[in-house]
Amino acid sequence: MFKIRLIEPAPPGINILSYGFYPRLGLPLIGAALKAAGHDVRIYAPQAAPIDRDDVASADLIGISTTTSTAPAAYALADGLRAAGLPVIIGGPHPTFAPDDALPHADYVARGEGGDGLMLELLEALRGERELESIRGLSFWREGRPMHNELRERCTDLDALPMPDLSLIVGSERIHETPIMTSLGCPFDCTFCTVTMMFGRKYRMRSPESVLAELAAKKPRAVFFYDDNFAADKRRLKKLLQMMIDRGITPKWQAQVRTDVARDEELLKLMRRSGCHRLALGFESVDQATLDSYAKSQTVEDIRRAIAALHRHGIKCHGMFVVGADTDTEHTASDIVAFAKRYAIDSLMLNILTPGLGTKQYEMMNGDDRVFERRWQYYDGQHVIFTPQNMTAIQLQTAVIDGYRRFYSVGHILRPLARLRLGNSLERLWGWLYIHRWQRDARNQAYLQGLHQRSSAARGD
Repeated sequence: MFKIRLIEPAPPGINILSYGFYPRLGLPLIGAALKAAGHDVRIYAPQAAPIDRDDVASADLIGISTTTSTAPAAYALADGLRAAGLPVIIGGPHPTFAPDDALPHADYVARGEGGDGLMLELLEALRGERELESIRGLSFWREGRPMHNELRERCTDLDALPMPDLSLIVGSERIHETPIMTSLGCPFDCTFCTVTMMFGRKYRMRSPESVLAELAAKKPRAVFFYDDNFAADKRRLKKLLQMMIDRGITPKWQAQVRTDVARDEELLKLMRRSGCHRLALGFESVDQATLDSYAKSQTVEDIRRAIAALHRHGIKCHGMFVVGADTDTEHTASDIVAFAKRYAIDSLMLNILTPGLGTKQYEMMNGDDRVFERRWQYYDGQHVIFTPQNMTAIQLQTAVIDGYRRFYSVGHILRPLARLRLGNSLERLWGWLYIHRWQRDARNQAYLQGLHQRSSAARGD
């Protein structure tokens, strides 16, 4: 039996998840597989509870999962652990796209899907039962040189995966919405999105029976379905929702979908009856040229229709937008906020376009020498890291900040109270707190100053 400690570093600074704990499911899934094999497993996430350094220091192997924005924290943690003589494996989206960036900080790097199988095979190798070269998806050092094995095949039967064990997370009682994933991959191919690069364009689904079994086992009061596109297969989703209704398993839930749900009244009725209270939609823009540049496969009219359809069924609409396309100007964020208020979007997310590693957007902008920021902690959708086409970097950053402040204004917070919609007011208060804390954060103030200097230099001031 091995003692294994798994760690997910917290996102840096003030971020959109600062007021809640939403763990990624990779480590709980891997942890479940390791626990089933008889190993001693515990997961640390600083957002939920502090890392017990003494406990980690006594482990046989430490696994760290990282996105791009948490990579610096992951590397610093890994460097300290390795200096103490502890073996470390790093996995997650960032190491998948940039294994040579991660490997100097680790003994091993896990790339792609299949972390549960990879970890079990790595333990066999540590026992001397197999060679590292036989473990697909693994990167490691051999005689001072980096070795990158072939990637593992993507899982074709998601029902065969272990059920993520959230109880392994120290501080799991802080999870107020149980995260459940029912599918992987996305049939669409938006230029800025890393989902298809990580999980492919083939939409792979768990069976409704498998999802219902997890709901029945965990008995959650509230659920966040983590799928990137929960309604990509409407027939399967309708079956699942009807089964939830028939079994009386109808926790309050939310999920991410596309605007095409508005065309299916039957689906929307089932969603509401099964407990749906909010849907997050990746609207991205209210300018058709920008939507087309993102390869979004939707129209502005689709967005209007979706908002109206959700409200007609008593479902709140969380609108997610991306600002910074080559067709955008310094007025784009303001136009989005005006649209959001006009059509009564309940809550708003204004992400700054972030050319993520592995995306078409990154390849294009990096090739044109427009990506100026290489500090990974700023690849979080909240900081400008590239030179925009029709404005300066500071103009884009300021436009998004001002857009947040206009949408989450005191008046817009209080307005729902007149209709006795306290929930909407509280959600908008969260947005007000977020943007005001973000601006006061010393790290962000320094970043803004740097953008001002960059823009001044570009103008020759």
